[in-house]
Amino acid sequence: MNSATAQSCTALAVVDGKGTQAQKSVSPPGTGITRNNWSTDFVVPSSQSFRRYVVRIVPKNGGEYDIAMFLKYNNDTADKAFVRTLKLPEGKPYNIQGPARPNATPYQVNASVGGLRAIGNTYTVSALGCY
Repeated sequence: MNSATAQSCTALAVVDGKGTQAQKSVSPPGTGITRNNWSTDFVVPSSQSFRRYVVRIVPKNGGEYDIAMFLKYNNDTADKAFVRTLKLPEGKPYNIQGPARPNATPYQVNASVGGLRAIGNTYTVSALGCY
């Protein structure tokens, strides 16, 4: 990320976590009884009005990942900003982004990183709110 982008963005905190990034290893898909760990939520401060949101994924292992990004709103709706299966190289950051709705601020950014071909792979995920 270039310095101009970094200066106009704010790191978002992980929900139920510490700090602004999470490191995970992809679990097998969930069943009716168990859940997977593909989803990570980030808090959007209610005092901020960002124009766009960026999720950054840095895979520790190269491979094919199912990636999605959603912006979650207080009226129980969510905007699908990105859904795709991608081959990501080891150690290379990959950024995805989505715009905020006009006159609305999401309360969370959700990043989903997983997939059958990615089971056992490790990655770090973070999110930014940008002006």
